[in-house]
This record gives sequence, structure tokens and C-alpha cells, in this order.
Amino acid sequence: MKWDEGKTIQAASIENTRKLLLAIIATPYKYLKSVVIRDSLISQASLAKLALETIVEGETLHISPISLNTFKQRSEERIPGGFLAIDRLRKNAASVINKEEKKTPTKNNRTREAILAQLAELNLSLDVQKRSNLILLQTLSDVRSKLDGVVSAQDEVTRKIRAAEILKRITAITSLNPEMYQIPPIQKASVVSITAKGKKNE
Repeated sequence: MKWDEGKTIQAASIENTRKLLLAIIATPYKYLKSVVIRDSLISQASLAKLALETIVEGETLHISPISLNTFKQRSEERIPGGFLAIDRLRKNAASVINKEEKKTPTKNNRTREAILAQLAELNLSLDVQKRSNLILLQTLSDVRSKLDGVVSAQDEVTRKIRAAEILKRITAITSLNPEMYQIPPIQKASVVSITAKGKKNE
């Protein structure tokens, strides 16, 4: 297997892990009896070692075990919010499963009232996910419209100011998401010097 191909497979596996975590958060009752999945939520290392093939919303997810260091590196490269974001999803997934387990079971959870309550809960989770997706699309659209201003800046100072404004805008928009879907704040960001086409650095 070529190196680039291996990196692609690892990145796809981590993205599938992220999808699984979101599914657990949305419908924890489906995963209460899965020992493999629940064990994978115990720690960062256990999540990285997860080997699983499962179906989420009609999509088959292939998850392969990798080292924790590689998991962190690929997460930083491919996952929005990097490793901190996916680790926060892991913790949230573990928390909601524990809460689901502690719920008092009803005598007949197939009653009309129970089914309606469950449907309402699923609709709420779906609404949260839709809202998060809309906020993400708004962020991408907003950033794309402002990137030209960074590239076309005539000097380094202006470029840094505009780049900093974009970063603040990203944080402001994504903060509208529920906590479990928020992107961790950027601790430190550097602006790469860009040379306009046809000019050379002096």
C-alpha cells in the first residue's frame, strides 16, 4: 500500500468515527448493548484502536484501528476542529450513553405515548443537526467571500488584519452551535505571507 493511500484510508476511518460519535449522541439507546462501541469511548487510546464495520443512516462505516499519535495527526489534518473536537464528541457520546442507561425503563415502551415521545426526541436531534449544518454552510460561505480580500491585500499588515477578522468571524458564527457541535477556539494562528502573481519577494 502506498503511503498517500494509507493516509487517505486513515483519514476516511477517522471521519467515519466522527459520524459514529454523532449518531451515538443523537440516538444513544441504539448503542446501549454494544460492548465494543462502549469500550471504545473509555479513552482516547481505546477510540483510536476501534475496529468496526457498522451502518449509520443507511451508510456503511468502516473504522480501522490506528495508533493514537496517528489518530491525532490525521484528525488535525482532516477533521473540523481537529483532535480536540473529535475527543469532545467521544466524551459527549460516553456521557449520553451513561445517562440513557440510568433512565428508568417503562413497563411498556411500545405504548403510543412512549413512541410519540421517542419520535419527538429524534426530531429534536434532527433539528439540532440541521441547524449545525446550516451554521457550518454559513461559515464556509462567509469565509469564502472574504478570502479574496486577504489575497488581494497590498501589504502584510493589511493581510494579517483581514485574516484575523476572518478567524474572529468563524469563531463568532460557530459559537451559535450547541456545545457538542462547537469548534474549539483557535489558540494561535499564523498568517502565511502571500506574494501577488507576477511579483517577487524583496
